[in-house]
Amino acid sequence: MARKKSPTLLPDTSCLQLVRLEADEQSLIAIVETTSSEALCPLCHCRSKSIHSRYTRVVADLPWAGWAVRLKLHVRRFFCRNPECQGRIFTERLPTVVAPSARRTTRLCDLLTLIGFAMGGEAGNSLVERMGLEASPETRLAAGSPAGRAAGAHASGAGRG
Repeated sequence: MARKKSPTLLPDTSCLQLVRLEADEQSLIAIVETTSSEALCPLCHCRSKSIHSRYTRVVADLPWAGWAVRLKLHVRRFFCRNPECQGRIFTERLPTVVAPSARRTTRLCDLLTLIGFAMGGEAGNSLVERMGLEASPETRLAAGSPAGRAAGAHASGAGRG
């Protein structure tokens, strides 16, 4: 996992902007939205500016000063304007932030993978808890496996396809 020169609250400030921060008893919630005016269709790779709808997606991110952090992502669905494309509607992708259907950011998955490889299952529990993360030993081990990394390793420890 490569270190960035300056740490930021957001995983990728080139495609996300902070709308506001909220806090509850257990975590910080960063409400964020995408900055691009268009998106690429994942099937035909044609650009689209035609927004179909919007929805909110919540994913876990790296802790901040011992607080668990959740990103409430406001993402959009677009119409694909390519008449030859099989996908008429698609959701914008944020590959530098989160994999499709994942419950954790890519940088959190990278950290869990490192902990899983370095410390194994139970040995990483106290470290993970002190960092403000919530992940079972099974999740860290799944994050360390190729299938777990690809799927974003869900809380149950099983990746979702």
